[in-house]
Amino acid sequence: MIGLRAFAGRLVAALLLVPFLPPGIAAGQDTDGAVTILTSFPAGFYEPVREAFEAAHPDWRLRIVNTKTTAAISQLQERSDGGVDVFWASAPDAFEVLKTARRLEPVAPPPTGAPPTVGNQPINDPDGAYLGFALSGYGLLWNQRYLDRHGLPTPKRWEDLRHPAYARHLGITAPSRSGTMHLMVETVLQMQGWERGWATWLEIAGNLATVTARSYGVVDGIAKGRFGVGLSIDFLGQSAGSDEDDLRFAYPADSLFFPASVALLRGAPNPDGARAFIDFLLSPAGQALLVRPDIQRLPVRPDAYTAAPAGYPDPYRTETGDDLFLFDRALSGARYELVNLLFDELVTFRVKTLNRVWQLIHEGEARLSALYGAAAHEPVAADLLRAARVAATAVPVSTTEAADPAFSMALRRPARGLPVSSRQAELEAAWRAFSQQRLDEALALAERALIILRVASGEGVWP
Repeated sequence: MIGLRAFAGRLVAALLLVPFLPPGIAAGQDTDGAVTILTSFPAGFYEPVREAFEAAHPDWRLRIVNTKTTAAISQLQERSDGGVDVFWASAPDAFEVLKTARRLEPVAPPPTGAPPTVGNQPINDPDGAYLGFALSGYGLLWNQRYLDRHGLPTPKRWEDLRHPAYARHLGITAPSRSGTMHLMVETVLQMQGWERGWATWLEIAGNLATVTARSYGVVDGIAKGRFGVGLSIDFLGQSAGSDEDDLRFAYPADSLFFPASVALLRGAPNPDGARAFIDFLLSPAGQALLVRPDIQRLPVRPDAYTAAPAGYPDPYRTETGDDLFLFDRALSGARYELVNLLFDELVTFRVKTLNRVWQLIHEGEARLSALYGAAAHEPVAADLLRAARVAATAVPVSTTEAADPAFSMALRRPARGLPVSSRQAELEAAWRAFSQQRLDEALALAERALIILRVASGEGVWP
């Protein structure tokens, strides 16, 4: 007989999973004719697809369960009998996590005329575990009226967001809450390398006004003028821009296109209906839906662009930042939760402290440059500011640890209200302490440098 505490824990876990279960399945009702899809896409996208699919396949109907990508991964990892047929989302690394967990059933790709790659990125999983149905670009979204009011330049590259001019004018969402943001974070980590990539994100974080709960919160915050610039997937940014004259979206100079994908889940209760849905998405009719003004996605079929309006972005005719860069999906999948947990400890829970630290570092560097230019005749202040940068950009996980699947394999996003493993709790506590210690150190170093520089410029005396 199990104890009361154990029983209560199991009951809570079961209840937490119920909201994810589709209606009918949770109640044990007949599911014949239904295809159950778990997706992070908004209703404005999936409802037109649902209507067109059901019109073309009157024997099938779609039952769509909408949730964040990160929550969907946790659900599908923990429950192999969840009654879901199809996983449908943007981020390829999310599919890689499920592939590694053996939750995906390979599907033969129908002919689409698409090339094997866009840039250097494969459109379909080489093992056939998931198929690209659309292409996604990730870029910069801003409110032009806001930039004009604050005298801010238009950003062109990810690196631009490190500039002190954007202090408290940026908004992002946490990768632990958004598969889109996770992919952007991981892309920078791979393109720049683990340590340099984290240095980029930590300096960008010093300019944050907020970290929103979901990707849509970034678009909404920019549209309402709560902050001026954010990071967004193209279809959210472009659709927002079409409704709001002040909003602009652009692919940065170092942008890449990745496939948005669809997969059949292993043990799906309705595999025939799932395959019918996947085939429809990749058919000429399904691909034609993507260029509708109310959807604005990028089809994988090259022939779908012939019906697109003038000026519609075509990833097959767009130069990207580096056609030699190959995003490592397996690496990203293996450290998926590591990156999410680290980002929360280093950034999401530290925004106000990061604001203060980087304000002082940037002010000190500006004063040093104004006083001495490239000569930097104040070596003590210069050394202090360099040390402050080192402390503010330190990361508690080494490059070797981040590349080791064994280091990350036990890390999980737990169901709400349930504890994490003891190892994960220890790691999170260690990372939390590391972050606080290094930021306190950076703050003290930058403050000492500023005292020296203010005295040197005649603004004060030694304390």
